[in-house]
Amino acid sequence: MYDHVLTCVQQLNLIVSSGFAKCSLLTGLPDRFRTCGHRLILGIWPVPEGNNQLFRFRSEFRLGYGSWIAVLTTYAFGAVILVALVQFLIHLEQYGNETERVAIYSQDSAALNQLLHELDSPLTRDEMGKSISRFETRYIGDETDRPATEFKKAYLAGRPQTRVVELAKARSASHTAAANMAKQRLERSDLAVKAYAALLGVSVILCVFGGGWLFLRRSRHLEHLLEQRAAELDDVDASRRLFFAKASHELRTPVTAIRGEAEIALEDAEDLEAVREALGHINATAKFLNHRIEEMIGIARASDGKLHLDAARLDLRTIVEGAIEDARIFAASVAVAVEKTVPGRPVAVVGDAVWLKRALLAVIENALKFSPMDGKVAVHLEVKNGMGEITVTDNGPGVMPEELPLLFDAYYQTDAGKARGGSGLGLAMTRWVAEQHGGRAFARNIGSWRRPDGCAVTIAIKLEQS
Repeated sequence: MYDHVLTCVQQLNLIVSSGFAKCSLLTGLPDRFRTCGHRLILGIWPVPEGNNQLFRFRSEFRLGYGSWIAVLTTYAFGAVILVALVQFLIHLEQYGNETERVAIYSQDSAALNQLLHELDSPLTRDEMGKSISRFETRYIGDETDRPATEFKKAYLAGRPQTRVVELAKARSASHTAAANMAKQRLERSDLAVKAYAALLGVSVILCVFGGGWLFLRRSRHLEHLLEQRAAELDDVDASRRLFFAKASHELRTPVTAIRGEAEIALEDAEDLEAVREALGHINATAKFLNHRIEEMIGIARASDGKLHLDAARLDLRTIVEGAIEDARIFAASVAVAVEKTVPGRPVAVVGDAVWLKRALLAVIENALKFSPMDGKVAVHLEVKNGMGEITVTDNGPGVMPEELPLLFDAYYQTDAGKARGGSGLGLAMTRWVAEQHGGRAFARNIGSWRRPDGCAVTIAIKLEQS
């Protein structure tokens, strides 16, 4: 049995040392190789969890109200461009038709004026016939209404020259009126073509600039998101490097202690009392090691949102007594007494007993770690302002005022804490558990702020509503 225990301890020590070595090795590599190293060691890519982070990225990448307005405005300009283009083509065709019609009217008017000029002087019948023939050649108007036919009929009917002149003047007046109307339509078509051309040009320019502005804005937004994601990945990579270092350092001490006790038990296998004492130490250290591992796993699962607490009605006095009982072995090893003060009646709350005890045990162990030998740690439970408050007070060196708000951050340790070891995760877990129970966790110094007499950490849990 002892050989089996020692073999297990040696394997665990090998794993911890391997993790510590990998962490040390990765710390000396360039960032890109160090990141790849973590990917190989962990067997996963250092990216946030799937669906939640995908939903988060899609939510951040959605268009805002300003962007939607810009998109709709761009679409509106596109519709305006289409309508303006159609109207421009229609009026351009009308402008061409009116230009051709005005040119025809001008040429026909010139032919009529030439005929009237020739008929102003007395002509013989043959000369008048030739003038009408020349007019018929120059006239290019409507085939269904040709004045030359009318003039020729009057000539062939033997009408006098004055009658032909009257017919020519009447036809000239009607042509002049029609030409004036055609010119007016041509002017209107010209204005319409220019107006739609200007509208088309302005719309195209605005659409191009609006689309370019929207593209630049979305590009900058995407660039900002990518920079933010890169920074988050860098933080994840740094946190994992720190986790390797903390986990390896935190697990090495209890593993070494277990191995030492197992070797002692093997050497004094015939001394049952020594074996029993060694196994007791191994059991206590294994419990401490298990507590540390569960603490780290709990923090990791809480950060990923995978940890769910079981809600049940419980008495905080039981939580206090259980946490103190679990901490007694560690308290005895550092020669620090643990005192408790609890009310005489139950302090009922709704929560997870396991995690509440772990949170309180982390605070007690932290107080024991900072208390001097032959010191004491006081655990006080009271009901205050609808909350059950558990205050753990030590008589250690206290904390610098500027460091008090940082005590509950993951991996944060004061200089004194780094000297005493630890993972820097216990108080972070405590705050998370307190917040999940509708409460909070905070710390304050005891005594003078210049020379504190200790530190008090309070866990406030919301009481069960009657």
